[in-house]
Amino acid sequence: MEKNNALTFLLGAVLGGAAAYYAYKHQDEILTGIQDLEGSLNLDNNELIEKTKAQFGQLSQNVQSAIQRYTDTAGEDNHSLQEEEISFLKEELDRLRAEVATLKA
Repeated sequence: MEKNNALTFLLGAVLGGAAAYYAYKHQDEILTGIQDLEGSLNLDNNELIEKTKAQFGQLSQNVQSAIQRYTDTAGEDNHSLQEEEISFLKEELDRLRAEVATLKA
């Protein structure tokens, strides 16, 4: 049993040493690859933020127009929203617009 453990330890040490040697000899290539990945991730993040802003803007306009249509027909409907609820929805929508606008690309 001790012989098996010693052999496993020796094999692990050899593999670890080989990996460390490879990393040391190729560290410039590895660092360049990592920097390339970081650059592409930053671009993807910026694109995601811009797409989110655009989609939220479109969504907020759709909600705003739906609220406006609903308020225009509120006099005809007995099941209309109260003015307080509508103004709360508008304020919340404006707050969300301001929050999305503060996202930095």
